[in-house]
Amino acid sequence: MPWYKSGTVSVTLNSNTVTGSGTAFIVNCRVGDAFRGPDGRWYEVTNVASNTALSIDPPYLGSTASGGSYALAPMQGYVKDSADALRSIVTTYGAQLAALKTTGNYDVLPVSKGGTGGTTQADARAGLGLGAVALDSVVPVTRGGTGGTTQATARTGLGLGTAATANTGTAAGNVTLVGAFGLGASFTTGIPSTADISGALISQTGIYRYISSTVGRPTFSNFGSLFNVAMVNDANGNYGTQLAVDYAADKIGFRRITGASGWSSWNEIYHTANTTRGSGGALSAASPIVRIASVSGSQRGDLLEQTFEAAGEWGVANDEARGVNVQRISVGEYRITGALGLALEGWRTQDPCSPDGGRTLGMSISEEAADGTVTIKLFKQRWTLSDDGEMIPGPGAPMDVPLNSWIDVRLNMPDVEQPPMPESLAAEAI
Repeated sequence: MPWYKSGTVSVTLNSNTVTGSGTAFIVNCRVGDAFRGPDGRWYEVTNVASNTALSIDPPYLGSTASGGSYALAPMQGYVKDSADALRSIVTTYGAQLAALKTTGNYDVLPVSKGGTGGTTQADARAGLGLGAVALDSVVPVTRGGTGGTTQATARTGLGLGTAATANTGTAAGNVTLVGAFGLGASFTTGIPSTADISGALISQTGIYRYISSTVGRPTFSNFGSLFNVAMVNDANGNYGTQLAVDYAADKIGFRRITGASGWSSWNEIYHTANTTRGSGGALSAASPIVRIASVSGSQRGDLLEQTFEAAGEWGVANDEARGVNVQRISVGEYRITGALGLALEGWRTQDPCSPDGGRTLGMSISEEAADGTVTIKLFKQRWTLSDDGEMIPGPGAPMDVPLNSWIDVRLNMPDVEQPPMPESLAAEAI
């Protein structure tokens, strides 16, 4: 075998230590090998401490030297080859071989080493901590099993009902999922629009959605949600009801189906968004309304109810009359600007009434200019006895609107530009 001479060594007179530089003593030197030092003498290797340190005997006899040349001569021949091969095995598989000492010398492998700790089934079960359930052919419910050997007996053992085997869907006998018939639908998933809310497409009770192209949709609404109640069917046909709520405007209505008579017309419901309450408490159909009264001095807590907001110091307007302004010109005389004039049809003005809904508190006269300006004049009522003995009411002295009331004026307003339709609705409307 070749001698090992890589690197250099440093030695000290009378010292057993050899220090290498650029050496690999561990794999190239064994105890018993011969070491020729920088002084040319031969020494016996007595210990290999590391790749850069070994011990020799006798102590170094030459002069102290650093970076000197050296040689290691194997003195044990084939024994060294065998040792090298064994060392390679130890280096590669040492950890695994070391583990064998804790598991490889047992007649019965304990649980702590991955075994069962037993030589019989009973001992093995005991070693693994298994209870009596390990011996059961059918594990009962009382021991965490199902108590059955078939699907049917297992369901019975677990107390499951018929829903456990039912399919999901909307047919009779199905288990319904979230969203079926519109129930539980979220804003993300939504409810699909229905092509016809008068026919078989919604023959079942549920929540549906209609759009502008839907057959049978409410006459007052283009987009909305529909609650359909299918109640009964007899020889004369179907009986049920529908409630529709517009989700683009404040509109709601209903209709019914009554046997052979078919569907009734849609009926729009009056509510706070499409009605207004007069000073005497009477309800009227909503439209652009202005209430003339002293905004700061009024004694009426309901003057600014619902959507009414101040429209000057002497008036409040609902959301359909936004942009108008009311001014007091003189005692009992008020000017309204920002409108096209008085309403084209229906009632136009309502005189102030007492809060209890009783008598009127004054008599108003309205005037309309070509530019749409409206002038309202309020007078005390004066009764005159006619030649026929009839009491005829007429205007008396001018008076301001009493602080416990107001004058209702219904206007004709310019068309309001509608906000753009949501993209999802616009796509459906095409």
